[in-house]
Amino acid sequence: MIRLLLVVMLAFSSLQAMTVAASDRLSVTLDRESNEIDISRKLAYYEDPTSNLNVYQIKRRWAELGSQEAPQSAYNFGFTRSTYWFHTRVENVSSPNDRWVIEALYPIIDEMELFIVRATGPVERQIAGDSVPFHGRAKDHHNINFDLNLSRGERVDLYFRVKTSGAVQMRTKLWSLDGFSYADHQERFVLGLFYGLLAAMLIFSLLIFLSIRDTNYLWYSGYILNYGALQFSLNGLSFEHLWPDFPWWNNRAVAVLIASGMVFVLSFSRSFLALKNNAPILNRVFLFMIGIFVLAAVAPIVSPDYAPVIRFNSFVAVMAAILVMFAGGLCLYRNFRPARFFMLAWTALLAGMLIYLFKTFGVLPANTVTEYAIQIGSAFEVILLSIALADRLRHMTQETQRIQSEMNTALESRVAERTAELESANRQLEMLSSTDGLTGLFNRRYFDTHMRKEVFRCRRRGALALILLDVDHFKAVNDNLGHPAGDKCLRKLADKLINLVQRETDIIYRYGGEEFAMVLPYTDLAGAKQVAEKIRAGIESDLWFEWEGEPRSVTVSIGVAVVGSGITVESGDVVAIADDALYTSKKEGRNRVTALEVGGHSVSAVGVKPQLVGE
Repeated sequence: MIRLLLVVMLAFSSLQAMTVAASDRLSVTLDRESNEIDISRKLAYYEDPTSNLNVYQIKRRWAELGSQEAPQSAYNFGFTRSTYWFHTRVENVSSPNDRWVIEALYPIIDEMELFIVRATGPVERQIAGDSVPFHGRAKDHHNINFDLNLSRGERVDLYFRVKTSGAVQMRTKLWSLDGFSYADHQERFVLGLFYGLLAAMLIFSLLIFLSIRDTNYLWYSGYILNYGALQFSLNGLSFEHLWPDFPWWNNRAVAVLIASGMVFVLSFSRSFLALKNNAPILNRVFLFMIGIFVLAAVAPIVSPDYAPVIRFNSFVAVMAAILVMFAGGLCLYRNFRPARFFMLAWTALLAGMLIYLFKTFGVLPANTVTEYAIQIGSAFEVILLSIALADRLRHMTQETQRIQSEMNTALESRVAERTAELESANRQLEMLSSTDGLTGLFNRRYFDTHMRKEVFRCRRRGALALILLDVDHFKAVNDNLGHPAGDKCLRKLADKLINLVQRETDIIYRYGGEEFAMVLPYTDLAGAKQVAEKIRAGIESDLWFEWEGEPRSVTVSIGVAVVGSGITVESGDVVAIADDALYTSKKEGRNRVTALEVGGHSVSAVGVKPQLVGE
């Protein structure tokens, strides 16, 4: 019996020692050197899913409710609907400072209450948060803060009650008043540099846009402006300087700015990476995501329950960030040059965003790196995008110089050459006023103009062939079957000629009535005869049209005139020669080809007969 009693007493003593040890690990001691103390790892916690407990119930039952182990890092419970209670004990052993400041480094907690329990006297209560009017804070500071008066030799218990629609993060510091003021000045200096850098980027991007009208810079300027506003809100500076009397809007501004910011991120990425050409499917996905974020930007304003909206916006932002990085990687894989610096710059920024969002969801611990991950990432982005812009300008300069060099080389090598592209362009400009309404071919007016140009060209370089074609017995078709049948015959013949004459430089005309003409540049006598015979045989064997249920065949007579390179001749003389050849074909029985060639001497413009060689 005595042994059993001794065992029970020993166990009780061990348990009491463990409790005291745990209490010591979760306590804060202030001495003469104390100026800044991170109390994040000195907090015990309790999750209250019902949110029904008050401070007196918590105080009375803390020994059984509170956690016993000291955390390895600041608590980060991610998004939750529960209320969380935290406790630590602070004792001023020897510090001469009796005025202290408690600072919570996550400024977008909706509501944080501090209860100070002293050895005697009532429980003291303070409240702050981004859903509580700003001027109710102990200090006009962008982070949540509370006053703590603690004289030398005094000990207090601190109970924090945290309720928020966002993430519960408890990175908390205890400062002496002087230390807090000094750290505030240092932090504002660093933030001033950061926001000054963003302002410089914004002004620079807008000036570039106004200078070259490149929409990439417009989207990027919108992103910088939105991103700066988001960071201003995440740092608590918007609540301090822009809307301190509007906690309702302050509580929703982050969700709105996350969604609108992703609209600009996706739009810039889509434009910069030229997804419409480089990845059409991804381009449609980006457009869909942009639509989602437009709606998500409106949702926090119209939704009565903010909690699911901020969670949804944050989650979809993570997905969009991953999508942007995937698009950049895909374009880089497909050797799209601008994607190199895009990936370097946006990998730095998006990595910072992902680290921050993963911290918000509780995947990563809350510390200095994760808390300011976006600022760190954006600083690297500024440097890399500056390099990217310089590379872009350098590449544009090199490309301009290359184009100028190629143009100079092309001009020097083609001084004496008429380009087929220019001739084709000129023909297209004349098309509307130079087309035959029945067949769709060029008309006589265009033939006269073009024939003069070709004859002039032939005097300097290259042969020229003219083919005149006449439908055999066409008058009988009109007389016996009527003009509609004749029109159908001519349209069928025009279609057949288009199929048979296939060189781009060869042009077909309706010369008049049932006559057609073909101008064949750079074509000698043998080539012209070959083309003409191909046309005659093709029409004889394949061309027929049906009229009133009966098939009607068609044959043609063809005259060819060929002008050799360097021979001076007028266009009217070439037409006359071709017409003589056509007359010969008709006279000798129709459905045949007659070719004539201009001789080697000059022919004047006034009716002098050229030397002809019959073939």
